[in-house]
Amino acid sequence: MTLSVAVKVLSAVVTVALLATPVLVWGFLPGMAVGGPRGPAGPAVQAFARWGVGLAPLVAVLSWAFSPRRVEIEAGELRVVRRAWRAASWSLSEVERVELLPAGWLRGAVRTFGNGGLFGFYGWFYKAGAFRLLATRSDHLVEIVVGGRRVVVSPDDPARLVDGLRESAPRIHSRS
Repeated sequence: MTLSVAVKVLSAVVTVALLATPVLVWGFLPGMAVGGPRGPAGPAVQAFARWGVGLAPLVAVLSWAFSPRRVEIEAGELRVVRRAWRAASWSLSEVERVELLPAGWLRGAVRTFGNGGLFGFYGWFYKAGAFRLLATRSDHLVEIVVGGRRVVVSPDDPARLVDGLRESAPRIHSRS
C-alpha cells in the first residue's frame, strides 16, 4: 500500500509543521501567554496551551505509527499491517463479500473518528453506512464485508486482493 503523491506532500508539510511547533513557539515566544484582549487566561489554560504545544510532535509520530503499510492474506486471516502498531486482522471465515469501488467513491464520506490524510486515511467513516477505512490513497479502493461490518482498504493491486480473497474466503459473495 503505497502513499499517493497528495498524501506524501500533505504528510511532509504537516509533519514539519507539527515537529517545528514547539521550537517556533518556545524559541520565538518564550513568554507566550494565552488569552484575549483582557489579558492572559488563567493558569489552567496556560498549562493546557503549553502541553498542547509540547505534544504537537506526538500527533505526527502516532499518525505515522497507525498508518497502514500492506494487506496480507495469510494463516486464515486478512491483515492490514501498520507501520509501528499491531495489525488490524479479520478471520477469512467471516469474509462475506468483496467489491472493487469506483474512482472517487471516497468523495462525500464523513470522518467520524480517524485520520483524513496524514500518512493515509484510516479510522471510522460514514457513507451509506459506517465503515472502517485503512487506506494510503483515495483510489484503488476495495470494500470487504467481514462479519457484517464494512472495511475499505487501498491495495496497490486491487484486483489481486479481490482474487486472493475469492480463493481464500469460504463464504465470499463478490460483486465487481
